[in-house]
Amino acid sequence: MTALLGVGAYAFFAFRYPYHLHFQEQYQLFEWTRGYFAEVASVPGGLADWVGRCLTQFCYYAPAGAALLAALLCGVQLLVFAACRRRTLPCYAASFLPVVPLLAFYCDENALFGGAVALLLTLGAAVLCARVRNDRLRCWLAAGLIPLLYLACGALTVVFAGVVVAAEAPRSSRRAWALGVAALLLLLGSLLQAQQLFPYPLRRLAYGVHYHRYRSFFPAWLWLAALLCVAVAVGSALPLRERPARRRLAFGAGLFALAALAGTGLTLRCADDAKEEWARYDFMVRNGMWNRLMMQADRKNPDNPMTVACLNLALAKTGRMGDHMFDYFQNGPEGLLTTFVRSHTNPVPTGEIYWNLGMVNTAQRFAFEAQEAIPDFQKSARCYRRLAETNIVNGDLAVARKYLRSLEHTLFYRRWAKETAAALDAGDVFERQPALARARDLRLKEHDFFFSAEETDSMLGLLKVEHPANGMALDYLMAWCLLRKDLDRFVEVLPMVDTPSLPKSWQEALLLRWVLTHSDFEGLPEYLSRAYAQRIVGFINDNRAGKSEAEMQRAYGDTYWFYYYYRYRQ
Repeated sequence: MTALLGVGAYAFFAFRYPYHLHFQEQYQLFEWTRGYFAEVASVPGGLADWVGRCLTQFCYYAPAGAALLAALLCGVQLLVFAACRRRTLPCYAASFLPVVPLLAFYCDENALFGGAVALLLTLGAAVLCARVRNDRLRCWLAAGLIPLLYLACGALTVVFAGVVVAAEAPRSSRRAWALGVAALLLLLGSLLQAQQLFPYPLRRLAYGVHYHRYRSFFPAWLWLAALLCVAVAVGSALPLRERPARRRLAFGAGLFALAALAGTGLTLRCADDAKEEWARYDFMVRNGMWNRLMMQADRKNPDNPMTVACLNLALAKTGRMGDHMFDYFQNGPEGLLTTFVRSHTNPVPTGEIYWNLGMVNTAQRFAFEAQEAIPDFQKSARCYRRLAETNIVNGDLAVARKYLRSLEHTLFYRRWAKETAAALDAGDVFERQPALARARDLRLKEHDFFFSAEETDSMLGLLKVEHPANGMALDYLMAWCLLRKDLDRFVEVLPMVDTPSLPKSWQEALLLRWVLTHSDFEGLPEYLSRAYAQRIVGFINDNRAGKSEAEMQRAYGDTYWFYYYYRYRQ
């Protein structure tokens, strides 16, 4: 059953929820240095947090992260069973119950691995302490470990106290009471002392500093798992009447079924498909998987502004934006260039759009702002890499080397950082890094300023004027006018197009403007398709006939006309 738990947890996080793990990895910067260890481990719960961060870096590869998380869950289950006084089938089955809320907890993309590590360390210490044979030594050891475990694991040290008291009760109720009172006083003393030594409010020291990315969030599922760990240990120590083997078997099977059903149902309910979809698109943008991203959009049309923005970037990178943009749902300009918000999530993929357009300063600003908005004040390896790249392109090599030095101490970014630093030393970084050379060639040189949301069309126009080969800037400029339903501006910038054949959506926009300003098609330019002209006549007739939006979508959902009349109310 333990192996089945491990296989099930691995399968869920590796195949059903893998991008959740990638999201976890990119918002930390784990460095293999003494200074980093001292900084992280010197606060309550710091050792568990350091181990958790160490494990989280392996989420760079989702299968590895899923395997480690499954191992943590199986380790908790086995240690809960090891902490049981009686090694019976019902106790073994009951040891799976704490894993159920843990599975729900780790469906939250902001739940940190340090929580499970702290639970594992406290349970392991309790099991080892309970096996000391000398009564006096065992009690003194338990009391002495509480302050140390509080410093290493944080508030979940209460699990250690509960389990050792439960293990002591069958031996001597008097010692158990004395140990319980001493443990309570030591926990309170550790908490109050930590308040004096560390800059954290008392409530955060009481429910854990490094168990969740949002510091004001109470990790209820984690604490329910901790409560169940103690409850199972206490239940196994109660003096219960011996039951027949058949009844023990039935009770154990019932507990197994309860744990399996509750774990499966709760995990599926807590899994957020919308967030997983967003993380999937972000991952594919990060790795330049443009065709795979569009295949995903073909399976399920994205409707979130951020996922739509990622899809539009993929369309532009593959040269399909003009022809196929309105084959997919569009929710206005927000689905093209998302408005900046101070958070650690949206600016990251939005910054990728600006980086690919050639707006290096704006990409740098978004990466920096996203990193500074991380709720638990960690650094981001992904943002550090982008900041190093933007500073290299801008010629700020001293700043770039600062970011590269930190990345050289990581596991999965070390090779890139060392190769880039060596290329900087050799003076041929742009020859070795084609992506940096492209960004250098496309960046604005005569107008070195940050992006202004109020002048998006002017900024995109400048990119095209300074670099006529920047076809992506032209695609975004035309798409910006279309999504804002600004047909007059669209016509104004049309002379920038240097190709005789216009993409489908551009022709549809020009036909729509012609229909709105002319009574017939006499004098229609030759470069506009007559087939599209016949289709817009059908669209106008059906629209005037009062057909429903659903009927119009079935017939014209892939056209700009449908977007113009039925989508994005300004």
